[in-house]
Amino acid sequence: MEDITKIFKEKHLKVTKPRKEIYNFIVTHPIHPTAEVVFKEVQKKLPDISFATVYNVLNKFVEIGLIKEFKIGKEMHFDGNTAPHIHFICIHCGKVKDAKFEDYKKVIQTAQKEGWKVEEFSLFVYGICPDCRRKSNN
Repeated sequence: MEDITKIFKEKHLKVTKPRKEIYNFIVTHPIHPTAEVVFKEVQKKLPDISFATVYNVLNKFVEIGLIKEFKIGKEMHFDGNTAPHIHFICIHCGKVKDAKFEDYKKVIQTAQKEGWKVEEFSLFVYGICPDCRRKSNN
């Protein structure tokens, strides 16, 4: 992982311990957490951190393009992988996993051939994850 301090300075963002811990958690745990999950995990290292701080930092990171956010149901989730990619989402447990699939580029190329200027790409595939399938024998 690239040096956090360098990344923050490139984005003209003040380097603080809460920001470093929040960013580090998001990019090293590809679980696509909610703000509440980030808060609970970062609080283990920074017991005095408030939920408001975590929430504000996450929103700032989204605003400046360090992370992405997306909604599943009623909850916002955060993703440290800002490159175009596909997500698998389990309709039973809500698990979100990045798909190892490069053909998404064909979708972008098709859009461009049709005259679209693609600004952002996201694709969500909904189904039942392997763990939930094993539990229910589906």
